[in-house]
Amino acid sequence: MNIQLRPVQEKIIHECRKAMREHKKLILMAGTGLGKTIIATWMIKQAREKSLRIIFICDRITLVNQTSAIFSTYGISHGVIMADHPDYYPNRPIQVASIQTLARRRIHEFDFIIIDECHTWFKSHEKILRMNPNAFVLGLSATPFSKGLGKYFDTHIEPVPVKKLIQDGYLCDFEIYGPATFDLSEVRTRAGEYREDDLSQAADKPHLVADVVQTWKKFASNRKTIVFCVNVAHGKHLVKEFKKQRIKAEQINGYMPKDGEGGRDVVLEDFISGDTQVICSVEILIKGFDVETVDCIVWATATKSIMKWIQGCGRGLRIHPGKNMCRILDHGSNAERLGFPDEYEFLELDDGKHQRQKNKQKEKSEKLPKKCPSCDFLKAAGVRTCPACQFTPEFIQDVEVEEGELKKLQRKTRKEYSLKEKQSFLAQLNQYASEKGFKEGRNGCYGWALHKYKEKFGSDAPSRIDWGRREPIQQEVRGFITHCNIKYVYSKKRAS
Repeated sequence: MNIQLRPVQEKIIHECRKAMREHKKLILMAGTGLGKTIIATWMIKQAREKSLRIIFICDRITLVNQTSAIFSTYGISHGVIMADHPDYYPNRPIQVASIQTLARRRIHEFDFIIIDECHTWFKSHEKILRMNPNAFVLGLSATPFSKGLGKYFDTHIEPVPVKKLIQDGYLCDFEIYGPATFDLSEVRTRAGEYREDDLSQAADKPHLVADVVQTWKKFASNRKTIVFCVNVAHGKHLVKEFKKQRIKAEQINGYMPKDGEGGRDVVLEDFISGDTQVICSVEILIKGFDVETVDCIVWATATKSIMKWIQGCGRGLRIHPGKNMCRILDHGSNAERLGFPDEYEFLELDDGKHQRQKNKQKEKSEKLPKKCPSCDFLKAAGVRTCPACQFTPEFIQDVEVEEGELKKLQRKTRKEYSLKEKQSFLAQLNQYASEKGFKEGRNGCYGWALHKYKEKFGSDAPSRIDWGRREPIQQEVRGFITHCNIKYVYSKKRAS
Protein backbone atom coordinates (compact mmCIF):
# COMPACT_ATOMS: atom_id res chain seq x y z
CA MET A 1 0.00 0.00 0.00
CA ASN A 2 1.38 3.40 -1.00
CA ILE A 3 1.67 6.16 1.58
CA GLN A 4 -0.42 9.20 0.68
CA LEU A 5 1.33 12.17 2.21
CA ARG A 6 -0.40 15.43 3.01
CA PRO A 7 1.27 18.61 1.71
CA VAL A 8 2.46 19.52 5.21
CA GLN A 9 4.07 16.07 5.57
CA GLU A 10 5.81 16.45 2.22
CA LYS A 11 7.23 19.77 3.42
CA ILE A 12 8.45 18.20 6.66
CA ILE A 13 10.18 15.34 4.83
CA HIS A 14 11.85 17.81 2.47
CA GLU A 15 13.16 19.83 5.43
CA CYS A 16 14.38 16.66 7.17
CA ARG A 17 16.29 15.48 4.12
CA LYS A 18 17.85 18.89 3.67
CA ALA A 19 18.92 19.06 7.33
CA MET A 20 20.34 15.53 7.30
CA ARG A 21 22.69 16.46 4.49
CA GLU A 22 24.56 18.53 7.09
CA HIS A 23 23.70 16.78 10.38
CA LYS A 24 23.72 13.05 11.13
CA LYS A 25 21.76 13.38 14.37
CA LEU A 26 18.59 15.45 14.01
CA ILE A 27 15.41 16.06 16.00
CA LEU A 28 12.19 16.70 14.11
CA MET A 29 9.98 18.93 16.25
CA ALA A 30 6.43 18.31 15.06
CA GLY A 31 3.16 18.92 16.85
CA THR A 32 0.30 16.61 17.73
CA GLY A 33 -1.67 15.24 14.80
CA LEU A 34 1.01 15.64 12.14
CA GLY A 35 1.47 11.91 11.76
CA LYS A 36 5.11 11.62 12.82
CA THR A 37 4.94 7.83 12.57
CA ILE A 38 3.63 8.04 8.99
CA ILE A 39 6.44 10.48 8.14
CA ALA A 40 8.96 8.07 9.66
CA THR A 41 7.39 5.16 7.76
CA TRP A 42 7.83 6.97 4.44
CA MET A 43 11.46 7.75 5.30
CA ILE A 44 12.07 4.10 6.26
CA LYS A 45 10.75 2.90 2.90
CA GLN A 46 13.10 5.31 1.13
CA ALA A 47 16.07 4.34 3.32
CA ARG A 48 15.47 0.64 2.75
CA GLU A 49 15.97 1.17 -0.99
CA LYS A 50 19.58 1.98 -0.06
CA SER A 51 19.87 -1.34 1.85
CA LEU A 52 20.20 0.36 5.24
CA ARG A 53 19.55 -1.48 8.51
CA ILE A 54 16.91 0.46 10.43
CA ILE A 55 15.40 0.41 13.91
CA PHE A 56 12.37 2.34 15.18
CA ILE A 57 12.50 2.78 18.97
CA CYS A 58 9.30 3.47 20.93
CA ASP A 59 9.37 5.04 24.36
CA ARG A 60 6.80 2.56 25.72
CA ILE A 61 6.17 -1.13 25.19
CA THR A 62 2.48 -0.44 24.50
CA LEU A 63 3.37 1.51 21.34
CA VAL A 64 5.41 -1.27 19.73
CA ASN A 65 2.42 -3.19 18.39
CA GLN A 66 0.80 0.03 17.19
CA THR A 67 3.91 0.98 15.21
CA SER A 68 4.31 -2.56 13.89
CA ALA A 69 0.72 -2.52 12.62
CA ILE A 70 1.39 0.72 10.69
CA PHE A 71 4.50 -0.80 9.10
CA SER A 72 2.53 -3.89 8.08
CA THR A 73 -0.26 -1.76 6.61
CA TYR A 74 2.23 -0.13 4.24
CA GLY A 75 3.97 -3.37 3.32
CA ILE A 76 7.17 -2.92 5.32
CA SER A 77 8.65 -6.29 6.23
CA HIS A 78 10.08 -6.00 9.73
CA GLY A 79 10.79 -7.76 12.98
CA VAL A 80 9.72 -6.91 16.52
CA ILE A 81 12.28 -7.18 19.31
CA MET A 82 10.17 -8.40 22.22
CA ALA A 83 10.00 -11.59 24.22
CA ASP A 84 7.57 -14.17 22.80
CA HIS A 85 6.38 -11.79 20.10
CA PRO A 86 4.97 -13.60 17.01
CA ASP A 87 6.90 -11.24 14.70
CA TYR A 88 10.28 -11.81 16.31
CA TYR A 89 12.56 -11.98 13.27
CA PRO A 90 15.91 -10.57 14.44
CA ASN A 91 17.61 -11.00 11.05
CA ARG A 92 15.25 -8.69 9.18
CA PRO A 93 16.84 -5.35 8.26
CA ILE A 94 14.02 -3.30 9.80
CA GLN A 95 13.18 -3.70 13.50
CA VAL A 96 10.71 -2.18 15.97
CA ALA A 97 11.42 -2.22 19.69
CA SER A 98 10.77 -0.39 22.93
CA ILE A 99 13.64 1.28 24.73
CA GLN A 100 12.76 -0.81 27.81
CA THR A 101 13.34 -4.04 25.87
CA LEU A 102 16.55 -2.80 24.28
CA ALA A 103 17.95 -2.01 27.73
CA ARG A 104 18.15 -5.78 28.33
CA ARG A 105 19.27 -6.86 24.86
CA ARG A 106 22.43 -6.97 22.82
CA ILE A 107 22.19 -4.10 20.35
CA HIS A 108 22.73 -4.93 16.69
CA GLU A 109 24.40 -2.52 14.31
CA PHE A 110 22.06 -0.13 12.51
CA ASP A 111 22.54 2.51 9.85
CA PHE A 112 19.40 4.54 10.58
CA ILE A 113 17.92 4.92 14.08
CA ILE A 114 14.55 6.58 14.67
CA ILE A 115 13.72 7.48 18.29
CA ASP A 116 10.07 8.26 18.94
CA GLU A 117 9.21 10.71 21.75
CA CYS A 118 12.93 11.39 22.13
CA HIS A 119 12.34 13.94 24.90
CA THR A 120 11.85 10.89 27.14
CA TRP A 121 15.53 10.00 27.27
CA PHE A 122 17.04 6.90 28.88
CA LYS A 123 20.60 5.70 29.41
CA SER A 124 19.80 2.90 26.99
CA HIS A 125 19.46 5.52 24.24
CA GLU A 126 23.03 6.59 24.96
CA LYS A 127 24.15 2.97 24.77
CA ILE A 128 22.53 2.51 21.36
CA LEU A 129 24.13 5.65 19.95
CA ARG A 130 27.49 4.67 21.40
CA MET A 131 27.33 1.27 19.68
CA ASN A 132 26.25 2.83 16.38
CA PRO A 133 28.53 5.87 16.08
CA ASN A 134 28.12 6.19 12.30
CA ALA A 135 24.35 5.82 12.14
CA PHE A 136 21.94 8.52 11.06
CA VAL A 137 19.67 9.33 14.00
CA LEU A 138 16.24 10.97 13.76
CA GLY A 139 14.47 11.95 16.97
CA LEU A 140 10.72 12.63 16.91
CA SER A 141 9.11 14.93 19.45
CA ALA A 142 6.59 17.73 19.81
CA THR A 143 8.53 19.03 22.82
CA PRO A 144 12.29 18.34 22.63
CA PHE A 145 12.94 20.51 25.68
CA SER A 146 14.57 17.91 27.93
CA LYS A 147 17.86 18.80 29.53
CA GLY A 148 20.87 17.29 27.80
CA LEU A 149 19.38 16.40 24.40
CA GLY A 150 21.93 18.69 22.77
CA LYS A 151 24.67 16.27 23.84
CA TYR A 152 23.24 13.55 21.62
CA PHE A 153 21.73 15.49 18.70
CA ASP A 154 23.39 18.03 16.44
CA THR A 155 20.36 20.22 15.89
CA HIS A 156 16.58 20.33 15.62
CA ILE A 157 14.15 21.62 13.01
CA GLU A 158 10.55 22.78 13.34
CA PRO A 159 9.26 23.01 9.75
CA VAL A 160 5.72 23.94 10.80
CA PRO A 161 5.06 25.57 14.21
CA VAL A 162 1.89 24.69 16.14
CA LYS A 163 0.35 28.11 15.52
CA LYS A 164 0.75 27.61 11.76
CA LEU A 165 -0.79 24.13 12.01
CA ILE A 166 -3.82 25.62 13.71
CA GLN A 167 -4.10 28.42 11.15
CA ASP A 168 -3.93 25.92 8.27
CA GLY A 169 -6.52 23.60 9.82
CA TYR A 170 -4.23 20.67 10.65
CA LEU A 171 -4.90 21.16 14.36
CA CYS A 172 -7.97 22.37 16.22
CA ASP A 173 -7.96 25.89 17.64
CA PHE A 174 -8.32 26.37 21.39
CA GLU A 175 -9.53 28.86 23.97
CA ILE A 176 -8.47 29.03 27.60
CA TYR A 177 -10.45 30.06 30.66
CA GLY A 178 -8.78 30.77 33.99
CA PRO A 179 -11.52 30.24 36.58
CA ALA A 180 -11.03 30.24 40.36
CA THR A 181 -7.54 28.96 41.09
CA PHE A 182 -5.79 27.60 44.13
CA ASP A 183 -3.09 29.44 46.07
CA LEU A 184 0.45 28.47 45.01
CA SER A 185 2.25 30.88 47.34
CA GLU A 186 3.12 28.12 49.86
CA VAL A 187 3.90 25.45 47.25
CA ARG A 188 7.61 24.67 47.19
CA THR A 189 9.68 23.56 44.21
CA ARG A 190 11.82 20.46 43.86
CA ALA A 191 14.00 19.75 40.81
CA GLY A 192 12.30 22.55 38.87
CA GLU A 193 8.73 21.33 39.49
CA TYR A 194 6.11 21.93 42.15
CA ARG A 195 6.30 19.47 45.05
CA GLU A 196 3.42 17.03 44.88
CA ASP A 197 2.74 17.07 48.63
CA ASP A 198 2.49 20.87 48.74
CA LEU A 199 0.47 20.96 45.54
CA SER A 200 -1.95 18.40 46.95
CA GLN A 201 -2.52 20.50 50.07
CA ALA A 202 -3.17 23.56 47.90
CA ALA A 203 -5.51 21.95 45.35
CA ASP A 204 -7.18 18.97 47.01
CA LYS A 205 -9.70 20.83 49.15
CA PRO A 206 -13.45 20.13 49.08
CA HIS A 207 -14.47 23.60 47.90
CA LEU A 208 -11.81 23.63 45.15
CA VAL A 209 -12.74 20.14 43.97
CA ALA A 210 -16.39 21.23 43.82
CA ASP A 211 -15.40 24.38 41.92
CA VAL A 212 -13.59 22.32 39.25
CA VAL A 213 -16.77 20.35 38.63
CA GLN A 214 -19.09 23.37 38.72
CA THR A 215 -16.82 25.28 36.33
CA TRP A 216 -16.83 22.29 33.97
CA LYS A 217 -20.65 22.20 34.09
CA LYS A 218 -20.73 25.90 33.24
CA PHE A 219 -18.24 25.84 30.34
CA ALA A 220 -18.01 22.27 29.05
CA SER A 221 -20.92 20.10 30.18
CA ASN A 222 -21.37 18.56 26.70
CA ARG A 223 -17.67 17.96 25.98
CA LYS A 224 -15.47 14.86 26.15
CA THR A 225 -12.93 15.83 28.78
CA ILE A 226 -9.54 14.93 30.22
CA VAL A 227 -8.89 16.30 33.72
CA PHE A 228 -5.27 16.43 34.88
CA CYS A 229 -5.02 15.91 38.64
CA VAL A 230 -2.30 16.32 41.27
CA ASN A 231 -2.22 12.71 42.55
CA VAL A 232 -4.36 9.61 42.95
CA ALA A 233 -6.23 10.90 46.00
CA HIS A 234 -7.06 14.15 44.21
CA GLY A 235 -8.27 12.22 41.18
CA LYS A 236 -10.55 10.04 43.31
CA HIS A 237 -12.08 13.10 44.95
CA LEU A 238 -12.75 14.69 41.58
CA VAL A 239 -14.35 11.52 40.20
CA LYS A 240 -16.55 11.29 43.29
CA GLU A 241 -17.67 14.91 42.83
CA PHE A 242 -18.38 14.42 39.12
CA LYS A 243 -20.45 11.32 39.87
CA LYS A 244 -22.33 13.20 42.59
CA GLN A 245 -23.40 15.57 39.81
CA ARG A 246 -24.49 12.51 37.74
CA ILE A 247 -21.64 12.87 35.28
CA LYS A 248 -20.01 9.69 34.00
CA ALA A 249 -16.40 9.97 35.17
CA GLU A 250 -13.54 7.59 35.90
CA GLN A 251 -9.95 7.86 37.05
CA ILE A 252 -6.82 6.48 35.38
CA ASN A 253 -3.33 6.33 36.84
CA GLY A 254 -0.09 4.39 36.53
CA TYR A 255 -0.75 2.33 39.66
CA MET A 256 -3.80 0.61 38.19
CA PRO A 257 -3.39 -2.81 36.53
CA LYS A 258 -3.30 -2.69 32.75
CA ASP A 259 -5.78 -5.51 32.09
CA GLY A 260 -8.84 -6.96 33.75
CA GLU A 261 -11.83 -5.41 35.46
CA GLY A 262 -11.04 -1.89 36.58
CA GLY A 263 -7.79 -1.90 34.61
CA ARG A 264 -6.47 0.95 32.48
CA ASP A 265 -7.48 -0.66 29.19
CA VAL A 266 -11.12 -0.97 30.29
CA VAL A 267 -11.22 2.64 31.51
CA LEU A 268 -9.78 3.87 28.22
CA GLU A 269 -12.16 1.77 26.13
CA ASP A 270 -15.15 3.20 28.02
CA PHE A 271 -13.83 6.72 27.48
CA ILE A 272 -13.15 6.22 23.78
CA SER A 273 -16.55 4.62 23.18
CA GLY A 274 -18.37 7.41 25.02
CA ASP A 275 -19.58 5.36 28.02
CA THR A 276 -17.41 7.69 30.13
CA GLN A 277 -17.49 11.42 29.46
CA VAL A 278 -14.78 12.61 31.86
CA ILE A 279 -11.51 10.85 32.60
CA CYS A 280 -9.40 12.08 35.52
CA SER A 281 -5.75 11.39 34.84
CA VAL A 282 -2.71 11.36 37.08
CA GLU A 283 0.19 11.97 34.65
CA ILE A 284 -0.58 8.98 32.45
CA LEU A 285 -2.40 10.76 29.58
CA ILE A 286 -0.09 13.78 29.34
CA LYS A 287 1.52 12.40 26.18
CA GLY A 288 0.90 9.75 23.54
CA PHE A 289 -2.85 9.51 24.12
CA ASP A 290 -4.75 10.61 21.05
CA VAL A 291 -8.54 10.58 20.97
CA GLU A 292 -9.73 13.00 18.31
CA THR A 293 -13.09 13.60 19.98
CA VAL A 294 -11.54 15.11 23.14
CA ASP A 295 -12.54 18.78 23.08
CA CYS A 296 -11.96 19.88 26.67
CA ILE A 297 -8.84 19.79 28.83
CA VAL A 298 -9.11 20.66 32.53
CA TRP A 299 -5.98 21.52 34.49
CA ALA A 300 -6.92 20.87 38.10
CA THR A 301 -3.22 20.96 38.86
CA ALA A 302 -0.28 23.30 38.26
CA THR A 303 3.06 22.73 36.60
CA LYS A 304 6.27 24.62 35.97
CA SER A 305 7.12 22.33 33.05
CA ILE A 306 6.48 23.95 29.68
CA MET A 307 6.85 20.47 28.15
CA LYS A 308 4.10 18.99 30.32
CA TRP A 309 1.86 22.03 29.69
CA ILE A 310 2.19 21.83 25.89
CA GLN A 311 1.86 18.04 25.78
CA GLY A 312 -1.22 18.07 28.03
CA CYS A 313 -3.02 20.77 26.05
CA GLY A 314 -2.12 18.94 22.85
CA ARG A 315 -4.40 16.04 23.87
CA GLY A 316 -7.34 18.20 22.80
CA LEU A 317 -6.00 19.70 19.58
CA ARG A 318 -6.56 16.87 17.10
CA ILE A 319 -9.12 17.72 14.47
CA HIS A 320 -12.41 15.81 14.19
CA PRO A 321 -15.57 16.39 12.13
CA GLY A 322 -17.86 18.81 13.94
CA LYS A 323 -15.14 19.87 16.38
CA ASN A 324 -14.04 23.47 15.86
CA MET A 325 -12.63 24.45 19.23
CA CYS A 326 -10.94 22.85 22.22
CA ARG A 327 -11.77 24.47 25.54
CA ILE A 328 -9.05 24.51 28.21
CA LEU A 329 -10.08 25.21 31.82
CA ASP A 330 -6.93 26.19 33.69
CA HIS A 331 -7.33 26.12 37.48
CA GLY A 332 -3.55 26.11 38.01
CA SER A 333 -2.80 29.50 36.38
CA ASN A 334 -0.52 27.64 33.99
CA ALA A 335 -1.30 29.82 30.97
CA GLU A 336 -0.74 33.01 32.95
CA ARG A 337 2.59 31.64 34.14
CA LEU A 338 3.84 29.81 31.03
CA GLY A 339 1.93 31.47 28.19
CA PHE A 340 -0.29 29.95 25.51
CA PRO A 341 0.86 26.48 24.42
CA ASP A 342 1.39 27.60 20.80
CA GLU A 343 3.61 30.58 21.64
CA TYR A 344 6.69 28.92 23.10
CA GLU A 345 9.84 30.14 21.35
CA PHE A 346 12.25 27.20 21.10
CA LEU A 347 15.66 28.29 19.86
CA GLU A 348 18.07 25.44 20.51
CA LEU A 349 18.58 22.11 22.25
CA ASP A 350 19.81 22.08 25.83
CA ASP A 351 23.34 20.70 26.09
CA GLY A 352 23.00 19.65 29.72
CA LYS A 353 25.39 22.22 31.12
CA HIS A 354 24.52 24.92 33.65
CA GLN A 355 24.01 27.34 30.84
CA ARG A 356 21.78 30.36 30.54
CA GLN A 357 18.43 29.11 29.33
CA LYS A 358 17.62 30.38 25.86
CA ASN A 359 14.30 28.68 25.25
CA LYS A 360 11.61 30.57 27.13
CA GLN A 361 8.27 32.18 26.71
CA LYS A 362 8.81 35.57 25.11
CA GLU A 363 9.04 38.56 27.44
CA LYS A 364 6.44 38.04 30.14
CA SER A 365 5.28 41.63 30.27
CA GLU A 366 4.71 41.56 26.53
CA LYS A 367 3.45 38.07 25.76
CA LEU A 368 1.72 36.41 28.71
CA PRO A 369 -2.07 36.26 28.43
CA LYS A 370 -4.42 38.16 30.73
CA LYS A 371 -7.61 36.92 32.36
CA CYS A 372 -10.84 38.75 31.50
CA PRO A 373 -12.25 40.11 34.79
CA SER A 374 -15.77 39.51 33.53
CA CYS A 375 -15.80 35.90 32.30
CA ASP A 376 -12.33 34.42 33.13
CA PHE A 377 -11.49 33.98 29.42
CA LEU A 378 -7.72 34.23 28.84
CA LYS A 379 -6.97 36.88 26.25
CA ALA A 380 -3.77 37.05 24.25
CA ALA A 381 -1.40 39.84 25.23
CA GLY A 382 -2.46 43.16 23.73
CA VAL A 383 -6.11 42.16 23.25
CA ARG A 384 -8.30 44.65 25.11
CA THR A 385 -11.88 43.60 24.30
CA CYS A 386 -12.63 40.06 25.47
CA PRO A 387 -13.45 37.85 22.45
CA ALA A 388 -15.72 35.70 24.62
CA CYS A 389 -17.97 38.22 26.40
CA GLN A 390 -17.04 41.51 24.62
CA PHE A 391 -16.18 43.16 27.94
CA THR A 392 -13.80 46.12 27.48
CA PRO A 393 -12.00 47.32 30.61
CA GLU A 394 -11.50 51.05 31.10
CA PHE A 395 -8.00 52.43 30.89
CA ILE A 396 -6.56 53.51 34.23
CA GLN A 397 -4.36 56.49 33.55
CA ASP A 398 -0.91 56.61 35.15
CA VAL A 399 -0.36 59.78 37.17
CA GLU A 400 2.56 61.36 38.95
CA VAL A 401 2.42 63.80 41.84
CA GLU A 402 4.36 67.07 41.76
CA GLU A 403 3.68 69.96 44.16
CA GLY A 404 0.08 69.02 44.68
CA GLU A 405 -0.79 68.74 40.97
CA LEU A 406 -1.82 65.62 39.13
CA LYS A 407 -0.19 65.16 35.75
CA LYS A 408 -1.06 62.45 33.29
CA LEU A 409 1.96 60.51 32.14
CA GLN A 410 2.13 60.25 28.37
CA ARG A 411 2.84 56.74 27.20
CA LYS A 412 5.98 56.64 25.14
CA THR A 413 5.65 54.89 21.85
CA ARG A 414 8.76 52.88 21.25
CA LYS A 415 9.71 49.80 19.38
CA GLU A 416 8.95 46.57 21.22
CA TYR A 417 11.75 44.01 20.94
CA SER A 418 11.19 40.26 21.02
CA LEU A 419 13.50 38.03 23.02
CA LYS A 420 15.12 36.88 19.78
CA GLU A 421 15.80 40.51 18.74
CA LYS A 422 17.31 41.31 22.14
CA GLN A 423 19.55 38.25 21.80
CA SER A 424 20.72 39.49 18.42
CA PHE A 425 21.36 43.01 19.78
CA LEU A 426 23.61 41.68 22.56
CA ALA A 427 25.42 39.38 20.11
CA GLN A 428 26.24 42.36 17.89
CA LEU A 429 27.48 44.36 20.89
CA ASN A 430 29.78 41.43 21.74
CA GLN A 431 31.09 41.44 18.17
CA TYR A 432 31.88 45.15 18.40
CA ALA A 433 33.67 44.65 21.73
CA SER A 434 35.70 41.83 20.21
CA GLU A 435 36.70 43.92 17.20
CA LYS A 436 37.80 46.77 19.50
CA GLY A 437 39.87 44.45 21.68
CA PHE A 438 37.89 45.03 24.86
CA LYS A 439 38.50 42.69 27.80
CA GLU A 440 36.62 39.44 27.37
CA GLY A 441 34.79 37.88 30.30
CA ARG A 442 33.85 34.29 31.02
CA ASN A 443 32.07 32.27 28.34
CA GLY A 444 32.91 34.84 25.67
CA CYS A 445 30.77 37.69 26.99
CA TYR A 446 31.93 41.29 27.46
CA GLY A 447 31.14 43.52 30.43
CA TRP A 448 30.98 46.50 28.07
CA ALA A 449 28.33 44.76 25.95
CA LEU A 450 26.22 43.89 28.99
CA HIS A 451 26.46 47.49 30.21
CA LYS A 452 25.32 48.85 26.82
CA TYR A 453 22.51 46.29 26.70
CA LYS A 454 21.19 47.65 30.00
CA GLU A 455 21.53 51.20 28.70
CA LYS A 456 19.46 50.26 25.65
CA PHE A 457 16.69 48.22 27.24
CA GLY A 458 16.64 49.57 30.79
CA SER A 459 17.33 46.21 32.46
CA ASP A 460 20.06 43.61 32.73
CA ALA A 461 20.30 40.98 30.01
CA PRO A 462 18.09 38.04 31.08
CA SER A 463 19.64 34.68 31.85
CA ARG A 464 17.51 33.04 29.17
CA ILE A 465 19.65 34.43 26.34
CA ASP A 466 23.24 33.55 25.44
CA TRP A 467 25.53 36.29 26.78
CA GLY A 468 28.51 35.08 24.76
CA ARG A 469 27.02 34.86 21.28
CA ARG A 470 28.37 37.05 18.45
CA GLU A 471 26.78 38.21 15.22
CA PRO A 472 27.77 40.61 12.41
CA ILE A 473 26.99 44.22 13.35
CA GLN A 474 23.93 45.72 11.62
CA GLN A 475 23.01 49.36 11.03
CA GLU A 476 20.72 49.74 14.05
CA VAL A 477 23.38 48.58 16.50
CA ARG A 478 26.09 50.70 14.86
CA GLY A 479 23.80 53.69 15.16
CA PHE A 480 23.19 52.99 18.84
CA ILE A 481 26.93 52.64 19.53
CA THR A 482 27.61 55.91 17.71
CA HIS A 483 24.91 57.62 19.78
CA CYS A 484 26.49 56.26 23.00
CA ASN A 485 29.94 57.45 21.94
CA ILE A 486 28.69 60.95 21.13
CA LYS A 487 26.82 61.14 24.43
CA TYR A 488 29.99 60.06 26.24
CA VAL A 489 32.07 62.77 24.56
CA TYR A 490 29.54 65.49 25.46
CA SER A 491 29.40 64.29 29.06
CA LYS A 492 33.17 64.60 29.28
CA LYS A 493 33.04 68.13 27.88
CA ARG A 494 30.37 69.18 30.41
CA ALA A 495 32.42 67.68 33.23
CA SER A 496 35.47 69.67 32.22
